[in-house]
Amino acid sequence: MAKITQQSSWQIQKSVVFALFVRELSSRFGRFKLGYVWAVAEPFFTILAFCLIRMAMGSGSIEGLKYPIFFASGMLIYTIFNNIGQAMIGLVESNLTLMNYQRIKPMDPLIARSILEIIISVISISVILGGFYWAGYVFTWNSTLGFIAVFFLISAFSFGIGCIFAVVSLLFQEFKKIAPIIIRPLFFISGIFFSTNSIPEHLLPYLLWNPILHAIELGRNVMFVEYECRYANWSYLIYSSLVSLALGLALFHHYQRKLVTSGAVKLV
Repeated sequence: MAKITQQSSWQIQKSVVFALFVRELSSRFGRFKLGYVWAVAEPFFTILAFCLIRMAMGSGSIEGLKYPIFFASGMLIYTIFNNIGQAMIGLVESNLTLMNYQRIKPMDPLIARSILEIIISVISISVILGGFYWAGYVFTWNSTLGFIAVFFLISAFSFGIGCIFAVVSLLFQEFKKIAPIIIRPLFFISGIFFSTNSIPEHLLPYLLWNPILHAIELGRNVMFVEYECRYANWSYLIYSSLVSLALGLALFHHYQRKLVTSGAVKLV
């Protein structure tokens, strides 16, 4: 008789997350190649719109960076936050039937979706940055380790926010409609198309409460030698990421039993 190899908990979860990742990839893009193209085209057209507006203003650079590079680098970090946060709204509810399988845990669909969104965001914006560089918008790369640190911190922050959104969207069904309204203003105040160096000092204390702004500014600083940020703070970004991740995981852990047993979340 063939010997059955016993798997460890880590091996089981890795296999489950990979299977869910393939499932999410298939449902996100389907069988159509146009879906993969749109993953790059959507942020590209957003960046292009900002570039056209900037061209009309007659300026060729922002704080030492050509504006296509400036906008694309900001979109890289913001897209990670936006895609993970919005993707997790209602994600647990839509995967409740999978919880009938013993090996699938409530956290697994969230991990799989986060990995997918991170990969899509990085590939799409990397292609765009590479395209701009090839087109003549040159830049000098600064620090790979610094970029990995910013990338890790914004991913952790986004995952924590996503966990909170996943649970709150079950606590309050109306949150599914409210969340996009809450997230949308962050697109305009997170530094995608402006630098903190150019913001009036009386407004900076309010804008710097936004961890995404710190991530974008620090991201540009570690990516490009030409860019220097004077107001973004590593300590604040690290603290925000840890608090977001801890709060999100704690909230999800508190309600995960009710998610599996009842298929609905109650406040008491």
